[in-house]
Amino acid sequence: MGRFLAIVALVIILPVAALGVLALTGHLSFRATAKPSWIESAIAMRALDARLDHEARGMKNPVKTTDAVLLAGMKMYRNDCAGCHGSPGKPSEWGTRDFYPPVPQFADEPPDMPAPQMFLVVKHGIRYTGMGGWEALAKDEEIWTVVTFLSHIHDLPPSVAAAWTRAGG
Repeated sequence: MGRFLAIVALVIILPVAALGVLALTGHLSFRATAKPSWIESAIAMRALDARLDHEARGMKNPVKTTDAVLLAGMKMYRNDCAGCHGSPGKPSEWGTRDFYPPVPQFADEPPDMPAPQMFLVVKHGIRYTGMGGWEALAKDEEIWTVVTFLSHIHDLPPSVAAAWTRAGG
């Protein structure tokens, strides 16, 4: 049992304590333009994934996937999201630099989370990033509509895909 506790201390407690000491003594950069350490990125992403998994448990997208819904979601994305997250062939000029974490460019790489988790991110935002919450700016159905579009951004029906790739569509 003593050996197990020593291993736990070395593997978990010691690195966390060391990170805390580095942070409290001013040795960690808080600049958005600085590249974060691998451990900072790993801890932050695991914590975010775990929280989203917990909060999204049992949630279902209430919006049906139709061409009309996808077009409405695309319009909302273009108006409210593309400035940071980019459009086809046009990544966000300022969203691709000097942000931590970097702003995902969804026209190039689709979101890699289920719709309920995306809904939570759009509705509530993510602390310590540039992703603000839209809770006071959009109704839940509107958020689900843009999430539905994002969930299908790389497998859109032909008519929606044509509008998506058309400039200004």
